[in-house]
Formats: sequence, structure tokens, C-alpha cells
Amino acid sequence: MSSQALYRKWRSQTFDDLVGQSHIVQALRNAIAANRIGHAYLFTGPRGVGKTSAARILSKAVNCEQSDPRLRPCGECSTCRAIAEGRAVDVIEMDAASHTSVDDAREIIEKVQFRPTQFRKKVYVIDEVHMLSTAAFNALLKTLEEPPDHAMFILATTEFHKVPATILSRCQRFVFNRHTIANTIAHLEWVAGEEGVFLEPGVAEAVARAATGSMRDAMSILDQLMGYGEPQIPLTRVQSLLGATASREVETLVAAFAAEDVAAALSVINTIADQGADLRQFTRDVVSYLRGLMLLKSGGAADLLDVGHDVLATMQSHSQQLALAAILAWLKIFSGLDHQLRTTPYGQLPLEMAVVEALVVPVPAAVAAPSPVRGTVAPITRPNPAVARPAEPAPVQRQTPTPSVVTPRPVEQPVVEQPPQAEPTPVPVAAVAAQPMPEAEQHIVLAESEILLAEVEAVWLQVIEDLKPYNPRLQAVLKSCEPLALEDNTLVIGTPSPFHTKQLDDQTQRRLIEDLLAKAVNRQMFVRGEEANRDQQNRARDARRQREEIMKDHVVKAARNIFDARIVGVQEDGS
Repeated sequence: MSSQALYRKWRSQTFDDLVGQSHIVQALRNAIAANRIGHAYLFTGPRGVGKTSAARILSKAVNCEQSDPRLRPCGECSTCRAIAEGRAVDVIEMDAASHTSVDDAREIIEKVQFRPTQFRKKVYVIDEVHMLSTAAFNALLKTLEEPPDHAMFILATTEFHKVPATILSRCQRFVFNRHTIANTIAHLEWVAGEEGVFLEPGVAEAVARAATGSMRDAMSILDQLMGYGEPQIPLTRVQSLLGATASREVETLVAAFAAEDVAAALSVINTIADQGADLRQFTRDVVSYLRGLMLLKSGGAADLLDVGHDVLATMQSHSQQLALAAILAWLKIFSGLDHQLRTTPYGQLPLEMAVVEALVVPVPAAVAAPSPVRGTVAPITRPNPAVARPAEPAPVQRQTPTPSVVTPRPVEQPVVEQPPQAEPTPVPVAAVAAQPMPEAEQHIVLAESEILLAEVEAVWLQVIEDLKPYNPRLQAVLKSCEPLALEDNTLVIGTPSPFHTKQLDDQTQRRLIEDLLAKAVNRQMFVRGEEANRDQQNRARDARRQREEIMKDHVVKAARNIFDARIVGVQEDGS
């Protein structure tokens, strides 16, 4: 006999059971008590946060037999039980992902005219409504705007931006939030108690963090852990199952950073790798912890952090030991590791390099080796705090070229200027980040169009690949196009023919590209198609190759990591 999954067995049945969505519960309860129930609702939010459960609860509430509307749904009357058991013929649930056509919409329109057979209201719950085709949406418009008095629609979606504005304007929209770690922990411990299972300290928190705000995911993980059939779930089993690490390992790494102990920090990385933990997840945990330190150090309230009391106390201690500039520098280093760890064949090496870069890499001015890029990179120096600076330093005679827009030119050997002064002592970032750098020593003044274009080019193939499940035809069109330029936050896409340009000018298709591009570069931008001749394409490709070479330069990499510098141009050497 098969058992029921935990997330189904313990699905919320009344408003009191709905976890973590108090703002929605209050609004719906008030509407029911005042008999101001809408004819169409749109529930939006991430997966596993209770959208479908709330739709079923609302279906019960509008049909409940309880005389006091403030107590609806009661969960005990025959109507509530029928809906909970899935045998209510007047509550129709459908998945829009498998009913996308206009014929499906027409079937709804035809059947909605018939009055309910048992209940007061006939309720249509349409999940993942954004998957409906444009024709299906258009067919539903009139019915959704003026349905019969006995009908009500509840739409649910995880991708609100894909729902047409004409549909949105006809619905009352409710936004569901991700579950906090505290809410998830409390619910997991309650469910485990009801199931007669004891969770060791840290188990519920590890599962909650792995679920990333989705209660259904958390319940599924707990269900898998309970599959071992033992009355107690140890923390080591969770770590083995999820490839997760205990929060104390992250705290140990940050403590090593605070002490500038490179050996201890590298030892933590090797311990994590030896345990077989997911290095990407560990890096995300480090970034999350550093973000918390940044917020605390910047004066943010403790309630901004979704952590337990013990972790919060440790974070407050670390935030007092560290400089804000050092925390920011580490955040920039570690937040860019996810892609490297996903693609590298060298195991934990990118993580070890990040540790070394964060603590012991000397400033770029101390690097005298030539770089493989043509250009003039002004040296970046920081004074050694152990050496007193002269009151009036002698001026350095050099020519500082005016920054100009990058123009394609053959890649040649660079010239890295060195100031006529003693080589500075390598200083860890943690030690100097808190010291203000004299204005005369900050020589990188850069804008963002070229660097942003380089980021777009780096993810372009991934954007094209992500198009496949949404619009394979548009994916085929985009494979023949390439990024050409960036103009005022608008990406100009070079197309080989007027046909390709017309496809990119279509509003729906352009919006889809913009959405996927925004997810890839974490920044909203617009796109525009433009037919490109061969000369334009060649110039764009030359500029792209030059940008790629610049991005590989170790001096430029260090400047970007430490100072968040951006590249605007490449100057020919004056010699």
C-alpha cells in the first residue's frame, strides 16, 4: 500500500493552516466576512509557497455551509470535506501547461454557463496560467471580465510577467512571498512531531536553507529523509543527502578571514571538498553570510537577516571585527564563483584561488609582468601601513592619456607603466580595505557600456539556449544574430536580413528576449534588431575579441575585483 506524500498529507486546509502568508489570509478573510468576493483572482509567487492551497481554501470558503462567514471555511462540513478530498464536481482544477490551446479555453467558456450541481459557486482553478497560448487568453477575456454570477476564476502562476496585461486588469492580484527560514523550520518540526520523528539540532535549518523558500520542496526533502524508517534523523544524513555543510563551516571560514589566516581558510575549503559537499552551495552560503555581515556593518536592522539567534550572535561578532570595505571586496570575489565552479574540471581550485586572492594577492602595481593586452593600465598602489609616508611626496612624471571609446585595432603587447618608487609590500585586502586610498592614487575612471556588452556576449549563447522551451522558432532566428552594440541600455542585435529584424521587432518576442537577458545579466535592458552589413559585423567581432583579451589580463582582473572598476576604452601607448 503506497503512502501519501508529506506535502499532500499536510497541505493547508483552512486559513489558519496557511503558513507565512498572513497578508493574504487577512485580505481574503475580510472579503469573505464582508461578502465582497471577487469574480477573478490571480495568485502569483514562487513555487511551493501555497498558491494552489490558498485557491482550494478560497473555494471552500465561498461554498462553506458554516452560518458565520467569519469562520469559513470550517473544514468540517460536507462541502469542505468534498473539496479537500478532490471529489467536488463544482471545483474544477486544470493545469494550463497541458491545456494550452484555444479549444481548451472554449471548453471552459461553454461549461461555465451551466449552474453548479452542488455548491453555491462553480470555481475554476487554473494553475500555471502563463502557459496558455495567446489565442486561449484572448478567448477567455470576455468570460473572465463578466462571468456568470455563479462562477469564479482563480488563476495561479509562478511567472507573472508572462500574463497579458488584459488578463491582469480583470483580476485581483495577490503576491505570495517566499517562506522565511524561521517559518519553514517551525513547520518542519511540527510535521516531524506529528509523524513521530525526532530531528537533531540543525536538521530543520539545513532542510529549510536547501528549500530556498519553497515549503513543498522542504516537505519533499523531509519525506525523503524519513524514508530511512528511523525514529531520529541526524544532521550528517542531511549533509550527505543534500551535499550541504553546517553553518559552522561558513563561520569558521569567515573567522579565518578576520584573522587573515590563509592556512586555516584553505583548510576549511579542503575539509568541505573531502566531505563531498556541493562546493557551489557552500559558496552561496558564504555569499549569504557575507551579505548579512554587510547589512549589519552598514547599520541594517537584524530582522533583515533570515537566520537563527545563534547565527545572528556570531554574525554580529564578526561584523565588529571586520571593515566594511573588506566585506565588500570578499563579496565581489565569491559572488562571481558560481559559474566557474559549475564548469571547472579542477574541483575546488577556483574556491582556493578566491581565498588566496581575498587575503594574500599583492596589489596590481606590484605585478611587473607584461599582460597579453594592448593598452595602458595605470598602476593601483596602496601604501604599506608599516611605512610612514613622506609629507610631500615627489610628483611622478608621466603622461596620462584621456579615456576614449574602444575602437577596434590589432592586439599588441601592452605597456604597463611603473612609478619611480620602491616596490610596495604585498598587503592583505582585509588589512588595507578599511584605509582610505589617497585620491591621487585612484587612476581607473571607467564607464559601463563596454563591460556590460562583454557580459551580454558572455551569456548570449545561454540566452539562446534558454529560449528553446518558450519559442523554438525564435531560437532558430536568434542563432543567426549577434550582439552589435549597447546604446542607452538598449542592446542592438545585428541581424543578417530584414526577416530577422522583423522577428525581433515583434513585441511579444522582444519581451521574451528581454526577460531572459535580464535574468542572465541581473539587469533590465531593452533589445532592438538592426540589419548589419559585413563591415559592421567585422568591426563588432574585432571589438569583441579585444574586450575578451582585456578581460583576461590579470592586472585588469585584480582592479575589477578590488575596486569594482569598469573598462571604457583602450589607449594606444604614446611611445
